[in-house]
Amino acid sequence: MGLPGKYIVAGVDGSEASLGAARWAAAFAGRLDLPLHLVHSSPASGPIPDVAFSADELEEVQQAYRSDLLNSAGTALREWAPEVELELITGRKAPAAGLLEAAGQAAMIVLGATGAGSVERWLLGSTVLRVADKAVCPVAVWRGKDTGVPLDDRPIAVGSDGSPISEAATRLAFEWARLLSVPVTAVRTWTGSSAVASADPSTIQKRGRTALVIDWDAIARSEEDELSKIIAPYREQFPDVAVELRSRRGSAARELLYALDHAQMAIVGSKGWGRVRGALLGSTGQNLLHRADRPIVIFRTADS
Repeated sequence: MGLPGKYIVAGVDGSEASLGAARWAAAFAGRLDLPLHLVHSSPASGPIPDVAFSADELEEVQQAYRSDLLNSAGTALREWAPEVELELITGRKAPAAGLLEAAGQAAMIVLGATGAGSVERWLLGSTVLRVADKAVCPVAVWRGKDTGVPLDDRPIAVGSDGSPISEAATRLAFEWARLLSVPVTAVRTWTGSSAVASADPSTIQKRGRTALVIDWDAIARSEEDELSKIIAPYREQFPDVAVELRSRRGSAARELLYALDHAQMAIVGSKGWGRVRGALLGSTGQNLLHRADRPIVIFRTADS
């Protein structure tokens, strides 16, 4: 339901954040009746000065480390979610490459990050961006603290601007909301420049600068109507899902962060590397990843 794919992938690296992400992934896997693949991939260490190990011996040590790390995470998850089918996968590639290789038929990839305001530079600069660039499925960046309740009754927030990728992300939000029996908070933002750009040139010629005196209340009502039209098909298809509409003037990142104050996750659409670079390193995604304390789902599809 909602995610085409045969399993969910969770990357683990031995940190508490990655174990929290894996528990969140296990909760979803249980709801979707999908197996969970725990993946740890790391390249072999290079020669270590003053240590008389051959390349094969170093690789054996590294493989033992990978296996111990995965077995420890797997044991914890089996105790917490014994009903979820679990597979442990080790790899010798860099983390992002290993995750992508393991996620060839995945419904979603889940990665962990540290608490609000401190996304690890290595994670944000390398693994997340590389995975989000190349993945052909949604990528969830788990944020927050492992409180023992990965999924709860708070809403799912989603950015809904009417674009094709946004429509797909919005549909996913409604499908998950129905699955979890929670509401959806649909967020759409607009700017003053769009209102100025829509001014009728002939009116400006006749009335001069006074034509640019904008009725912001009318603009706000128009934008609210537009969001209502965007959401209307989902209201019809998912009549059992309660919806809150948030149409606001200003920053999409700011409004999604406001929505996250009372939501359990946010879903944002991405068309690929250009959009991901602009979002994650620019405004919306960067703000969410650095400031949110809830999971952020970067919605990707094979044809994004």
